[in-house]
Amino acid sequence: MSNSEIIDPIEKRLYEVEVRHYWEHKGWGGKFDHLGIWRLSIFAGLTPFCFLWFVIDELTIDSIAFWGLFSFMTMMVLVSRYLFFPDKHRCYHLTPLGIHYTEKDMIPDVAYQVVRGLAWVGIVVCVITVFVLGPFAFVGAGGFALMSFGMTNFRPNVSHSYILMDERTILFDLINDNVLSFTIPEKENLEYKRRVYTQTYEEKLTVINHLYTLFPNLEVIKINRVNDQYKHSIYQQEEESAAE
Repeated sequence: MSNSEIIDPIEKRLYEVEVRHYWEHKGWGGKFDHLGIWRLSIFAGLTPFCFLWFVIDELTIDSIAFWGLFSFMTMMVLVSRYLFFPDKHRCYHLTPLGIHYTEKDMIPDVAYQVVRGLAWVGIVVCVITVFVLGPFAFVGAGGFALMSFGMTNFRPNVSHSYILMDERTILFDLINDNVLSFTIPEKENLEYKRRVYTQTYEEKLTVINHLYTLFPNLEVIKINRVNDQYKHSIYQQEEESAAE
């Protein structure tokens, strides 16, 4: 029997059983994860600006082009942060079999409408370009048109995930953050390594209390950093098994 044949019935039951606790999380991930995303967005947006500033002599701080380009790149930083690396809205459902949850990008609906509108404009521009420049325009305009067609159906996507829990489940509690990391150590038997997030520390304590109620034998290990969980003996056992 394949893994999919084993998991599917359990997953179905997970979604059918009573939900004992529900909570939401809005943000990127852990308490400090958004700082890394901001650094990445700023780097992606301002690196081209800095490069052009150094290589173009006419691009000086007292020129209109400088401030125009700076304004555009600043806008691209914001676009990168909120459109390409958006915060997530997660909805968690705790059941006697585990946790199932949804995850959706926190992008305003107006942003999807703007992108779809720009896509249709891009298609019209490509068609006009072909008529004006002839068949050779297909070399560049054709690829852009295909990309534009793909963006005309740009809509929010909701992903569904779950964590199956049993007596083997180990929970790592990140002390200084609102992060809970689950793992099942036996690699060949439905292994899950997932993290869930809570909005506040008080909410995290509430979730842990509900977990203790549903899974009295749950092993909870407090850690200072996320990577500290890999120092646990279960990961050492996996490495030894792989070496053999």
